[in-house]
Amino acid sequence: MASVTLQALRKRFLDGTLALNDLSLQIADQEFVTFLGPSGCGKTTTLRMIAGLDNPTDGQILFGARRVDQLTPAARNIAMVFQSYALYPHMTVRRNLEYPLRKRGVTGKERDERIARTAALLKIEPLLDRLPRQLSGGQQQRVALGRAMVRDCDVFLLDEPLSNLDAELRAHMRAELVQLYRRFGHTMIYVTHDQAEAMTMSTRMVVLRGGELQQVGTPDEVYHAPANRFVAGFVGSPAMNFLPGDLVEEAGVLQVRTQPFKVSLSDQRRAELAKGAPSVLVGIRPEDLRLEPGDGPGRVVLVERLGHESIVWVGLGDQRLCCRAAAQAPLAADQSVRFLADANRVHIFDAEGMRRLIGRC
Repeated sequence: MASVTLQALRKRFLDGTLALNDLSLQIADQEFVTFLGPSGCGKTTTLRMIAGLDNPTDGQILFGARRVDQLTPAARNIAMVFQSYALYPHMTVRRNLEYPLRKRGVTGKERDERIARTAALLKIEPLLDRLPRQLSGGQQQRVALGRAMVRDCDVFLLDEPLSNLDAELRAHMRAELVQLYRRFGHTMIYVTHDQAEAMTMSTRMVVLRGGELQQVGTPDEVYHAPANRFVAGFVGSPAMNFLPGDLVEEAGVLQVRTQPFKVSLSDQRRAELAKGAPSVLVGIRPEDLRLEPGDGPGRVVLVERLGHESIVWVGLGDQRLCCRAAAQAPLAADQSVRFLADANRVHIFDAEGMRRLIGRC
């Protein structure tokens, strides 16, 4: 096992596309870090450079104190699980698990012990004599994980390994991966576009956009104190609501005013707010925005009854806001509503949304 250090990592492809720009990051030994972002943000490119499948244009990659960006993938002692299971179709499960050990000259007795131990952990002992085509998607994914885990590697890399599974199995495999991580203690780097995977599995998240680092932090930090509008809108489902707002001082109290609501800032929160333009961007998550039936600026467009809660979509001029409400909230389509917000639960960004000025408490 080893820490991973990325120093000013940059990747430009031959066609001129800049896939990753000046990424510097320290991943601690035995940490579970998730790279999160939309397609084309540079997360898989970063993983492939760590694995040695792509070469960086500039920058360095270190495992511990050892520089590895000039080494072959085999010399880096990494294990990788791909989105496609990449199992050898003509080999049984046992032989698929055995193959990387044979390539490294592991003796027969030790091979058998490692395979037995890994198969027991993944609960695939009954599958050892089957071919990949005889397995379900979830079983194939377990075997792909097992083939990586059976090795004694320094760094464990996972490239969207659960994206081909159905929703129920994906949730089950998320829990199993976390348990395996806790048991093995490998340094794990996980790539996904699924925020649920990043939020539930990571010790830290790395959010990328267009090859640029947006934020690094624990799931709680990224969710409750997003660095900018992109992170705030990308992390969270349903997404954060955004409204143009103004800072207005009235009777010595600083207020944030938007079309549907206004909130007064405490002295502590006021002190957080750097002096700047009076126009800001206000963000509020659906669970922090409350609705009251009555004569107000909003009109209910749709109520999605989900059993345990309701998701309410409200029209406000040419904009739609989203609110989480109680399962049996007395709200119906075409109903007028008022908006209520807690000053401690609003996020304030600069007018362009490039940086957070105040996050929720």
